[in-house]
Amino acid sequence: METTVIIGNGVAGTNAAATLRKNGYEGAIKLIGEEAALPYQRPPLSKAWLRGPDRPKLTPIRPLSFYDDNRIELIRARKVFSIDRPARNVRFSDGKTTKFDTLILATGASPRRLDVQGVGLKGIHYLRHLGDSAGLRQALASVDCRDVVIIGAGVIGLEVASAAVDLGKTVTVIESAARAMARVASPATTNFVTQTLRDAGVQFLFNKQIAGFGAAGRRIASVNLGDGTEVKANLVLAGIGATPNTELAKAAGLDCDNGICVDQDMRTSDPKIYAIGDCARGDNKFAPGKMRIETVHNATTQAQIAAASICNKERPAPVPPRFWSDLKGMKVQAVGIASGYDLVRSDASQNPPSLEVHLKSGDHLVAAEIVNLPHRQGALVKAVSPAVSAETP
Repeated sequence: METTVIIGNGVAGTNAAATLRKNGYEGAIKLIGEEAALPYQRPPLSKAWLRGPDRPKLTPIRPLSFYDDNRIELIRARKVFSIDRPARNVRFSDGKTTKFDTLILATGASPRRLDVQGVGLKGIHYLRHLGDSAGLRQALASVDCRDVVIIGAGVIGLEVASAAVDLGKTVTVIESAARAMARVASPATTNFVTQTLRDAGVQFLFNKQIAGFGAAGRRIASVNLGDGTEVKANLVLAGIGATPNTELAKAAGLDCDNGICVDQDMRTSDPKIYAIGDCARGDNKFAPGKMRIETVHNATTQAQIAAASICNKERPAPVPPRFWSDLKGMKVQAVGIASGYDLVRSDASQNPPSLEVHLKSGDHLVAAEIVNLPHRQGALVKAVSPAVSAETP
């Protein structure tokens, strides 16, 4: 019997397994993950998981019964050590192996680490997995935690800032760029979001570099900036981006370049090995150039593409990338990729607060962003079309 092995049981890997079965795949499916928990949704880890006195419950991607009902072998708390391409097997850290005919890499990404003096002090946090969120939640709940500093004004950083200010903390966000969410949203949207967070008490410091950290014993006491400023801190969350987990792929000799290189069917340089989700880098029809997209929607879309290819089915029609975030009562959503535009049209309202932004290149709607207008997403998904310069295979 043919076997498909999937390394990584996050949204990408789990949806790949589910879509294979939906497409009629009859072979064995093995879904491997390093964590002991049932595969779970990660977005709540930087939102609801950090708030409230009671420990929240995980949100499983699928119930446990789903894996049994669909003959998906769920292998938890196991780390893959290497891939043997000629032998077509993967080796676990305990030395055991499992065979594959087709392999899907859904290895995700890891938080980019700070590299300045004092990074080993207690009180400096990163956020990716359940354990990270549990540790951050416990630290935020401490009576000794009063001054919170967020390094990086990306989506994760702003979500944690929103949660921390709700918990009554003094919150400062430090960003090296000139504005928040610069990689994923237009200035019109980021200015709207930033002002709302400022009104809630979050302080922003833009165009600042981190020089190091001050200590009180072995704990963080301050964040020291390049201009000599010291920002008081009992807790620091570093959200300065993510690095794709390509170690297995590189060691196996697969082509990698800021991610595992894939074609439009999510195949790597080995046609029997696919890569999907945060670890994969390839073309996207909604913007020129190769890229990685770190969103739940993208992970799901790429899982569907890979499963279609494995099952010899037609590639799904292209859909514009999208993301969402909850920030201090704001539901922020984006459709498309905010790059390559030369015209911005925005419509803001303050009663209640809402925003709709259209990013255009000539007459072509490149992307759209909305705040507190969830009913508009469906129409905008239909309106955003593939980039004019995108190649058709």
